[in-house]
Formats: sequence, C-alpha cells, structure tokens
Amino acid sequence: MHFQAKNAPKLRGDMTYYKGNTFIVKWYDRSLDADAFVNFSLDNNAVANGFKMEAISPLTDFSFDFQDLDFKKIDKK
Repeated sequence: MHFQAKNAPKLRGDMTYYKGNTFIVKWYDRSLDADAFVNFSLDNNAVANGFKMEAISPLTDFSFDFQDLDFKKIDKK
C-alpha cells in the first residue's frame, strides 16, 4: 500500500503491515525523520472505514501532529 497526502506533497511513502489493524508508513523523504503508525478502524463487517496516525518515535517533531488527524472513508456517489 501507499500513502500520499494531497496537500502535503512530502508526505508520500510505502505502507507495510505491522500487526492487527496497524501499518507503518515510511516516508520517501527520509529527512522528515517522522515515520508513522497507521491504525485502521473497521466497521461491523471488518471493512476499513478510516484511520488515525501516530508518530512511531517519541522524538518526532511535534509539528507533524499526526495524532490530530482523523481520516474517514468517503463513499462516492
């Protein structure tokens, strides 16, 4: 899997499975020094309906504020 933020072009990276509903995203731009956990939330049918992110390292610059992001799946009509 791959993550790419539309409004933050540097936030692009490959996602690899970690455990449970959690993946790790490693940014292509290694100078960011801010890899993150991606924790998927599931609906009652075990289908992903959103995710939250969290910095892996406690040393990650606080300005990334991954914990404040709450991604939700949008159904296209």
